[in-house]
Amino acid sequence: MATEKVIPITGNDNRHVHAEDNGQVDNDTVHVSKSAGHQVTWFSASKAKIEFSSQSGSPFEEATFHIPAGGSVSSGPAKATAMAEKRYKYSVVGEKGVNDPTVIIHN
Repeated sequence: MATEKVIPITGNDNRHVHAEDNGQVDNDTVHVSKSAGHQVTWFSASKAKIEFSSQSGSPFEEATFHIPAGGSVSSGPAKATAMAEKRYKYSVVGEKGVNDPTVIIHN
């Protein structure tokens, strides 16, 4: 499992996560600021699916994101109803495996 990498919450930039074909990511925990309008952008060399399917649901408008091979997909900003300081687990389904990283929403 990847080591947690914390990216400071500054500016109006996206949080970037690179997914491998085995579902592993380079950033297991992503911190997103609602007030700064942060989004998560997932990248992958192969097709992958991002799915927020736990009881907590998705902090974004969509719960499932499909990454095309060699492409990326962005989450859009966090919903107004996304709870601050809450961990939202999601699954990265790659062509060769699955991983369950986390998005944490901050005000």
